[in-house]
Amino acid sequence: MGIQPVQKQKLLNEPLSDEALKLGRAIYNTYLENEELEMQINISKLFKLFKLNATNDSLAYIKSIFMELTEPIIVKNFKFWNNIYPMRIVTFCIYRFHDDYVDIELSEEFLEVEKTYMIDNFLTN
Repeated sequence: MGIQPVQKQKLLNEPLSDEALKLGRAIYNTYLENEELEMQINISKLFKLFKLNATNDSLAYIKSIFMELTEPIIVKNFKFWNNIYPMRIVTFCIYRFHDDYVDIELSEEFLEVEKTYMIDNFLTN
Protein backbone atom coordinates (compact mmCIF):
# COMPACT_ATOMS: atom_id res chain seq x y z
CA MET A 1 0.00 0.00 0.00
CA GLY A 2 1.30 3.40 -0.95
CA ILE A 3 0.84 6.67 0.81
CA GLN A 4 -2.56 8.22 0.11
CA PRO A 5 -2.25 11.77 -1.25
CA VAL A 6 -3.97 14.48 0.73
CA GLN A 7 -7.23 15.56 -0.81
CA LYS A 8 -7.74 19.32 -0.49
CA GLN A 9 -11.20 20.25 0.76
CA LYS A 10 -13.44 23.31 0.75
CA LEU A 11 -14.03 23.63 4.48
CA LEU A 12 -15.64 27.03 5.08
CA ASN A 13 -19.42 27.09 4.65
CA GLU A 14 -19.23 30.81 3.89
CA PRO A 15 -16.28 33.11 3.29
CA LEU A 16 -15.13 34.93 6.39
CA SER A 17 -15.91 38.62 6.76
CA ASP A 18 -13.09 41.12 6.30
CA GLU A 19 -13.06 41.69 10.06
CA ALA A 20 -12.71 37.97 10.83
CA LEU A 21 -9.91 37.70 8.27
CA LYS A 22 -8.15 40.67 9.86
CA LEU A 23 -8.44 39.17 13.35
CA GLY A 24 -7.40 35.69 12.22
CA ARG A 25 -4.34 37.01 10.43
CA ALA A 26 -3.40 39.23 13.39
CA ILE A 27 -3.57 36.23 15.74
CA TYR A 28 -1.65 34.07 13.26
CA ASN A 29 1.07 36.71 12.82
CA THR A 30 1.38 37.02 16.60
CA TYR A 31 1.85 33.25 16.70
CA LEU A 32 4.56 33.46 14.00
CA GLU A 33 6.40 36.21 15.90
CA ASN A 34 6.32 34.46 19.28
CA GLU A 35 6.15 30.81 18.18
CA GLU A 36 3.64 30.16 20.97
CA LEU A 37 0.17 28.73 20.51
CA GLU A 38 -1.02 30.43 23.70
CA MET A 39 -1.14 34.20 23.91
CA GLN A 40 -2.76 37.12 25.67
CA ILE A 41 -3.90 40.11 23.68
CA ASN A 42 -4.83 43.34 25.37
CA ILE A 43 -8.39 44.34 24.47
CA SER A 44 -7.21 47.89 23.78
CA LYS A 45 -5.11 46.49 20.89
CA LEU A 46 -8.23 44.91 19.45
CA PHE A 47 -10.05 48.25 19.63
CA LYS A 48 -7.12 49.80 17.73
CA LEU A 49 -7.04 46.96 15.19
CA PHE A 50 -10.67 47.62 14.27
CA LYS A 51 -10.48 51.41 14.82
CA LEU A 52 -13.19 51.30 17.49
CA ASN A 53 -13.81 53.34 20.61
CA ALA A 54 -13.59 51.43 23.87
CA THR A 55 -17.30 50.91 24.51
CA ASN A 56 -19.44 47.96 25.52
CA ASP A 57 -20.95 47.89 22.03
CA SER A 58 -17.48 47.76 20.49
CA LEU A 59 -16.50 44.94 22.82
CA ALA A 60 -19.65 43.02 21.86
CA TYR A 61 -18.74 43.57 18.19
CA ILE A 62 -15.23 42.16 18.75
CA LYS A 63 -16.73 39.15 20.53
CA SER A 64 -18.99 38.54 17.53
CA ILE A 65 -15.93 38.55 15.27
CA PHE A 66 -14.30 35.93 17.51
CA MET A 67 -17.47 33.84 17.27
CA GLU A 68 -17.38 33.97 13.47
CA LEU A 69 -13.68 33.13 13.38
CA THR A 70 -14.09 30.11 15.63
CA GLU A 71 -16.98 28.41 13.86
CA PRO A 72 -16.03 24.73 13.70
CA ILE A 73 -15.06 23.08 10.45
CA ILE A 74 -15.18 19.38 9.60
CA VAL A 75 -12.17 17.73 7.96
CA LYS A 76 -12.40 14.33 6.33
CA ASN A 77 -9.52 11.83 6.42
CA PHE A 78 -7.44 14.06 8.66
CA LYS A 79 -4.01 12.80 9.62
CA PHE A 80 -2.40 14.43 12.64
CA TRP A 81 0.49 13.13 14.72
CA ASN A 82 0.28 9.59 13.31
CA ASN A 83 -3.47 9.41 13.95
CA ILE A 84 -5.96 9.25 11.11
CA TYR A 85 -9.44 10.58 11.75
CA PRO A 86 -12.18 9.70 9.24
CA MET A 87 -13.87 12.94 10.29
CA ARG A 88 -12.50 15.58 12.66
CA ILE A 89 -14.05 18.81 13.93
CA VAL A 90 -11.54 21.60 14.47
CA THR A 91 -11.73 25.26 15.37
CA PHE A 92 -9.26 28.07 14.83
CA CYS A 93 -8.76 28.82 18.51
CA ILE A 94 -10.18 28.79 21.99
CA TYR A 95 -10.57 32.19 23.62
CA ARG A 96 -11.60 33.64 26.98
CA PHE A 97 -12.30 37.30 27.58
CA HIS A 98 -11.09 38.86 30.84
CA ASP A 99 -11.34 42.46 32.04
CA ASP A 100 -8.43 43.89 30.03
CA TYR A 101 -7.24 41.06 27.81
CA VAL A 102 -8.19 37.95 25.86
CA ASP A 103 -6.55 34.56 26.45
CA ILE A 104 -6.17 32.79 23.11
CA GLU A 105 -5.04 29.25 22.43
CA LEU A 106 -4.46 28.71 18.74
CA SER A 107 -5.26 25.19 17.54
CA GLU A 108 -2.28 23.27 16.24
CA GLU A 109 -4.72 20.97 14.44
CA PHE A 110 -6.29 23.96 12.67
CA LEU A 111 -2.88 25.20 11.54
CA GLU A 112 -2.23 21.80 9.97
CA VAL A 113 -5.67 21.78 8.34
CA GLU A 114 -5.14 25.27 6.96
CA LYS A 115 -1.71 24.41 5.60
CA THR A 116 -2.44 20.97 4.17
CA TYR A 117 -6.17 20.35 3.72
CA MET A 118 -7.94 23.63 2.97
CA ILE A 119 -8.66 24.85 -0.53
CA ASP A 120 -10.15 27.98 1.02
CA ASN A 121 -7.27 28.76 3.38
CA PHE A 122 -7.19 32.30 4.74
CA LEU A 123 -4.16 32.61 7.03
CA THR A 124 -1.45 32.02 4.45
CA ASN A 125 -3.44 33.04 1.39
